[in-house]
Amino acid sequence: MNSNRKKFRLTFAAAAVLMAFIAFFAVSVTDSWHGARVDMTSDRLFTMSHAAVDILKDLKVPVQVKLYITPSEKMPTQLRTLERDITEQMGNFESVAEGKLVFSVFNPQDDEDMQNALAAKGIRPFQVQSIEKDEMGIKLIWSAITIAYKDKPEEVIPQVLPQNLAALEQDIIGPVYRLTRERTPRVAFFGPKKELDQQMAMMYLQQGMQPPPPQEQFGRLGELLGQGHYEAVPVDITKDSPIPDDIDCLIVMGMSTLNERQVYEINRALQGGLPVIMAVQAHEYGYSPGQQGGWTISGQALDTGLEPMLAEFGLTVSEDHFLDTSMETIDLPREVNIGGLRMQTREPVKVPLQISVTESQMDQDSKLTNRIGSVFYLWGTPIETDETKLAANSLTTTTLMTSSPDCWQEVWSEGPLLSTMLNPRGKEMLGPQPLAMLVEGQFPDSFEGREVPDWPAAADAAEEADDPLAAGPDIPAPVTPAPGRLFLIGSAKMFDDNIIGAQQNALLLLNAVDYLAGSQELLSIRSKTLTQRVIRPVAANEKMAWRLFVVLLVPLGIAIFGFMRAGIRRREAAAYRSRFKHPGNDQ
Repeated sequence: MNSNRKKFRLTFAAAAVLMAFIAFFAVSVTDSWHGARVDMTSDRLFTMSHAAVDILKDLKVPVQVKLYITPSEKMPTQLRTLERDITEQMGNFESVAEGKLVFSVFNPQDDEDMQNALAAKGIRPFQVQSIEKDEMGIKLIWSAITIAYKDKPEEVIPQVLPQNLAALEQDIIGPVYRLTRERTPRVAFFGPKKELDQQMAMMYLQQGMQPPPPQEQFGRLGELLGQGHYEAVPVDITKDSPIPDDIDCLIVMGMSTLNERQVYEINRALQGGLPVIMAVQAHEYGYSPGQQGGWTISGQALDTGLEPMLAEFGLTVSEDHFLDTSMETIDLPREVNIGGLRMQTREPVKVPLQISVTESQMDQDSKLTNRIGSVFYLWGTPIETDETKLAANSLTTTTLMTSSPDCWQEVWSEGPLLSTMLNPRGKEMLGPQPLAMLVEGQFPDSFEGREVPDWPAAADAAEEADDPLAAGPDIPAPVTPAPGRLFLIGSAKMFDDNIIGAQQNALLLLNAVDYLAGSQELLSIRSKTLTQRVIRPVAANEKMAWRLFVVLLVPLGIAIFGFMRAGIRRREAAAYRSRFKHPGNDQ
């Protein structure tokens, strides 16, 4: 017995040593292997896109990517794997680029010369919260990336944190693409300025003061295009500020009346194949506080002058009031009297004119909209199509964005809106209505058979000079027709300086520029950013149904299961007892 036990112990010890040796050998051999990685995210955030692969494979000259980061042992606990995670992803980029992307890591923590050089590039250490054992504190760390190509200015990512890892492909490959392309795309944009109300202008004049100049409404468009690494070219579409011939895309914000010559120039650009983004606002609204509380909302029609041209194409931006139960809240300033003191407060206002468009209402098959979670479609209206005219012009349309099914229209009327107009009760719902469209094909000349309109300023000057010859139209060179693309959306207000930062309005516009200006590679990469998903609005009866399901049906189901299980066990117990009472029955 003792001999057998001793043999077992020796065999077990020998087997353990042998298994440990095999495990050590296997780890040593496979340590340098690249492990298999599985991307379990629904957005495929960590799977390299085909566009990124193509960009890296097409590199002709090496791109230098440098990571400046504090060593992991000096990092807060939650950031100790940051360098490893970044290095793993950059290793994937290096292997795809086949030597044309060189990645290196530097520690600037104790190198004063390196720190000064980084400060000149706008890179500085930043504070993060540190939790060590039972102490909470603040640590100063470095975590930045620079991307250099030839003699071009370096691209800088000043802060890289774990929450940025999902978008690392966009942050790295995007700048690589922009640095290595032959030229920077030029995008012209027309954004009318806000004219001062005539009544307010008269008040200034009566007080002996000059009215202030028109205010910028779309000044942030230039900044947005600059962030997307486009050359932004503001134009007034006048004789002195025409649409340039060498641009890659034109943006038109229709929130004021354009003259016939301006519309002619836009039509001419479309006819020549220039991609155009056109936002047309049919009307705008003013909010004034009511004496008994609440708000009075008044409508004012906007005639942009673009409507006849669009009608020739077979497109119409609806002029009626458009309302939707999927709405957004805005905060408006209000003056209140508290104890004799007048104070300024902000009051939330939620009305169906302030439309929220969510992910489920976007075309998920289009790169332009398939990763946009929501946009704020303020005071917009649907786009109506004339299929006969579209077919006659050989134009095709793709609806990119729709309203919710629970929307309705009210016949347009100037002035205050009645409360019954804003109430969805008893209204006939229209179903999903198209709010944004991509129109493709050869756009016709809507001025065919008519004289070329003159520039208004030129006509005024001719009248002053009393020279009939000078009053003739400035006829441009004939345009060579070419297929074009038009991104048409029934709201320009959503892109003005006060609203463009709401939800993902800016991303929608930048996506449209990427799509139309020929940078669809960038669009494919940007579309991998984490989608901002929103919870769809839930009706009151649906909420009640779910509440009943959770509160009543689930416990009832459990109780029924319990009773059934108890009955089965009682029958099994009775059968078991009967077998012992009559043992001969088993034979």
